[in-house]
Amino acid sequence: QDHEELGAVLASLRAGNPTARMVIGGPICWSFDQAGDIARLAPWDHVVIGDGEGIIADLLAAIRASRPLDHLIRVERRFDIALAKPLYWPLVDATWQSYYGAVLEVSRGCPFLCEFCDIRILPDNNRPHNKPVDTIMAEIDHLAALGVNRFLLACDNFIGEPRWAESLVDAILAWRGRTGRNPTFYTWLTINLYKMPWLLRKLRQANFDAIFIGVESFNANSLLETAKVQNAAAEIVEAVRLIQSYGFPVIAGLIFGFDSDTSESFDQTLDGIAEAGLLSGDPSLLTALPGTPLYQRMKAAGRLRDVRYGLGGYKYRTNIRYLLPRDAIISGYIAFNRRFSGGRYQFRRLRAFFDNLDRGNYIPITGDGYISYSGALRIVLKDAASARQLVRRLTVFSWPLSNWYWLLRAVAMVAGRRRIIGRFGYLKVWFTLWTNVLLRYADISERDFDIDSVADGFDLRSVLPGDYIDASLDNKTRAQRRLTAGSLEGLVRRSETGE
Repeated sequence: QDHEELGAVLASLRAGNPTARMVIGGPICWSFDQAGDIARLAPWDHVVIGDGEGIIADLLAAIRASRPLDHLIRVERRFDIALAKPLYWPLVDATWQSYYGAVLEVSRGCPFLCEFCDIRILPDNNRPHNKPVDTIMAEIDHLAALGVNRFLLACDNFIGEPRWAESLVDAILAWRGRTGRNPTFYTWLTINLYKMPWLLRKLRQANFDAIFIGVESFNANSLLETAKVQNAAAEIVEAVRLIQSYGFPVIAGLIFGFDSDTSESFDQTLDGIAEAGLLSGDPSLLTALPGTPLYQRMKAAGRLRDVRYGLGGYKYRTNIRYLLPRDAIISGYIAFNRRFSGGRYQFRRLRAFFDNLDRGNYIPITGDGYISYSGALRIVLKDAASARQLVRRLTVFSWPLSNWYWLLRAVAMVAGRRRIIGRFGYLKVWFTLWTNVLLRYADISERDFDIDSVADGFDLRSVLPGDYIDASLDNKTRAQRRLTAGSLEGLVRRSETGE
């Protein structure tokens, strides 16, 4: 879906730099290669597939010296992130005030085996690769001294290696004690955090505010289908409630379109969000990313659509033929978002979030939260596009007028929760996420969807290709595929017996 944007960027760069050599790299090149479409990047002078850190110096030296280079440059070896150097401070020092906060990469890789995820299939990426704690702390210290108050710790799974995660959190706690600085942190991790109460406490004490977790579904069969074992092993609602009871707003990734989904999945998700007290929860539609087991399964079953490049004017365009009928997905998705964006529902989940903070686990953070209106306003005042977005946000929120009623009820409810230190920070998170939803879905209609489903009479037994569990696969991949196969066999059995 980024192909058109890449072409526009390349055209702009060439217009301003007609004699320059244009190089593209990063995970997107690997994805094009996995899809068999690397030729679509032919307009670029050089395409790098693999980690660039180990070759960037030689690459730039060759370009500077006008030495010939291959168009396609494959880097077979993973870069050892333990050798990563700190940010280039002269550039950062001159530009940091133009940004809302700082993004620091801290690790790569994830040990889990989700069928739809392309993190796990990058070379040697099905395990954690962690940056040294000392390097990360040097970057945090320098940026905090400049005045940066919000950090996104970028990774594939912050707790992929829990001992390393705890060592970094311990270092942040010690640094805060020495310096008295109170920046807030946001990161991505997995639901199994609920099993680690000691780490939950330390994360809050270290000023970790919101966290992203791929919840994906409240349907146990869908979680088993995609081998989301860390989720399937938990009672999702209670796991989320336990994590949030420490004070974290969980930013939840949610997906519709699994083979095990039914027409009830939309209401099931609404109920799950409300019961868990999630302040976030903005579902997407399942897409098969090139190279993933899901992509391979869909291709073998003849269920891939050739719609990989650009959205074509649609808001939702996916490359899978779903089992759930197209009309059921569209009507269910639209109905979901109309109810989801309504003031009554939004108030219900905010109240559930605050009720859950009374379990005795709550630890307040110090300083400003990750969502800072003052920080955002500083950016808005400098950028006309951001200012227009703010005006549109408030305009969309103002209709229907009942939204203001529910906002005032929310303010009164939060004001009454005097025991919760920092309670108005959660109100900001809730209101921001609510208006995000309104901006995205205010005018959603059937015309916004380019999706498809299997034809009438589709043989459900073909959802699982005969060679899906290949003996040549590594042990972990076979384990994932056995889980997926078991769930899909159950789906076929239920359809045949009417269970």
